[in-house]
Amino acid sequence: MITLKSFFRSWYGTLWIILLLAAISSCMVTFYTTEESLFSSITMKKHGLIFLFSWILMLLAIVPVAFVIYKLDSYKFLGQNEIIRYLIQFALLVLVLGAVALRIVYKVYLVVFGQDLQKGDYFERDFIVVMFCFIMVQFYYAFRKERKINNYKKKRVKVMQKWLLQKDEQIRAEEKKSNELRMQYEQELNELRNRKQRLRANHDRLSSDENRLKACLKEVTQQIEVMIGATNEWVRITQIAYFHLKEGSAKSKLVDVRLLDGREGTVDIDSLAKIEKLWPNLFFRAGRGLLIQQLAIKDQYKEGNDYIVQLLGIDQEQLKVPAEAYDRLLKIREEWIMEDPR
Repeated sequence: MITLKSFFRSWYGTLWIILLLAAISSCMVTFYTTEESLFSSITMKKHGLIFLFSWILMLLAIVPVAFVIYKLDSYKFLGQNEIIRYLIQFALLVLVLGAVALRIVYKVYLVVFGQDLQKGDYFERDFIVVMFCFIMVQFYYAFRKERKINNYKKKRVKVMQKWLLQKDEQIRAEEKKSNELRMQYEQELNELRNRKQRLRANHDRLSSDENRLKACLKEVTQQIEVMIGATNEWVRITQIAYFHLKEGSAKSKLVDVRLLDGREGTVDIDSLAKIEKLWPNLFFRAGRGLLIQQLAIKDQYKEGNDYIVQLLGIDQEQLKVPAEAYDRLLKIREEWIMEDPR
């Protein structure tokens, strides 16, 4: 029952097609095999009854034909081996069904009409027409199946083309998205690389500043013996304002020193270059005969064409320095206290 329901729900079992095929077949059986013309036979009651009777018989024959074709088309093996399939179809629907139909017609006519068709001369022609109708029905289903397959292929091609277009659009969208992400990642990577370089540079600078700061702290804690008047006194480096050379100091091989408290003295060192080597991070060469202690500087500024460095201490002494020394001092202070130069 389930198989029959599936058959009648498919295009093989379309009811009006089966009725139409049975009508065409019964028309051929009734009017083609008679001796009268077609138009004369239509008006004959006898031929009308034969047409209706033939239509019922052909309907009962065409339904099995359609059902057998439906079943044969459902087998995958027979679909892949068409020669075997058509041999089986010919044997079932021409030989077997033809013989069965012949027997049934014999019995029906003998029982209903009391007529033995085997004694009639024209029955062979009728049977040939019936077989021709069976074959034409099979050709119809083969033709319709081919059209169904072609329509399905065309529809499938359109669907696949639409699907491919959608896939192409998706691929282009994904490529665009991928390119945007790649550019974003490359930008982030470049930023990370730049940041890494900055961090490395900052680390190197901090390491350098750390070493320099340690050296400065070491220098700050040191002391130097200064001759002030007739006495010698140990003075911390941070108490010194600057070292300088007076006229004739080269002969005495002594360097003069000025302290932040205003006192002056000398040190037993014969040149400013030696003092620079002893405390290279604390003292700044402001000229050939002047070595200023950087921690003693209060401010620096320009006054007209003069470049002034103002010192801490009691006297708030102001020293004139060359322009080149003034600029170098600005850079040094900028490095230490991160101030913008004036």
